[in-house]
Order: sequence, then C-alpha cells, then structure tokens
Amino acid sequence: MSTASIPPPIIDSARVLLYATVTADMEYTKRIHLIVGGERLGRVPNLAICQNYYVPEDVLLLFCDAEWNSQGCIAFTTVEEAKLKAERDYPAIAGQWHATPHDQRAIDDFLRDVYEVDPKSEWWRHRCSFCQKDVEGMAVSKNSATICLACVDSFHEAMHADA
Repeated sequence: MSTASIPPPIIDSARVLLYATVTADMEYTKRIHLIVGGERLGRVPNLAICQNYYVPEDVLLLFCDAEWNSQGCIAFTTVEEAKLKAERDYPAIAGQWHATPHDQRAIDDFLRDVYEVDPKSEWWRHRCSFCQKDVEGMAVSKNSATICLACVDSFHEAMHADA
C-alpha cells in the first residue's frame, strides 16, 4: 500500500484508529442513507474509524475523499459497530482494515505542525477566548482567537454605553 493512501493521524478532530481504501472493484450496495448538505452521500474512496476527541466515548465512521477529507460521518459506541455499518455499504471492506501507523509522537507532531496547537491542551474544545466558556451557537473566529455572541454583545454594550 502506498504512503499516499495512509490517512493523517487526525481527521476533523478525531484520532484515526483504523482505515481502509475502497477499491474500484469493491461492491457498493447503497444501503447506508447518509445525507450531507441535503443530498445523499454516494461511494467514497476511503473509510476511517476514529475516536472523537470532543466526545471520547464516540467512535466515528468517516466517509472520506481521496485526500482523507471527511465527507460524512456516523457515530457509534464501539469499533465493531462502525465496522459492521461500513460493511453494509462495502461488504468486501471487512478484510481491508488497517491499524493506523501513527504513534503518539507522530500525533503530537501533527497537532503542532498542522493544527498549530499544543497536544497537551484541550485543543478540540471550541472556547471563547474572552469568557473561556464552551461556544454554543454563533461565534467569530480568526487565527487562534474565538469570541462568542454573549461577549460580542457585552463588548458592544460597553462600547456604546453613555459616558
């Protein structure tokens, strides 16, 4: 298997545990109805089973394009459940799963180099840079800063208060 078909250690804030490439000769049953952007997701070239950093008890089955960008996702409680679901769409995928080749050092390096975060931090949390609360709903982000709507409102009031 070429290195081009190996996924990165992290895809969309989830650590890759297992991955498989869907070859052109594999049967595609269309039994999974995954709606993305209002349309049904079709055949994909790659699948990844990942552990969600934000909700660690979630095991995610990611449906990925050729560059390992996630096109859709389904959450499960176990790796075995994720494998069984993948096999509904791609029956021959059962024998094609590979464990990620990335060790913890490679994951940490990837987080520093690509995500530009400290691997020891809770980098996956979406927190307001001002109030430090988890962002729920609308927020504005630029570079490494995020501001929640409540802080925007608070700053707006402070800026426009009668002096």
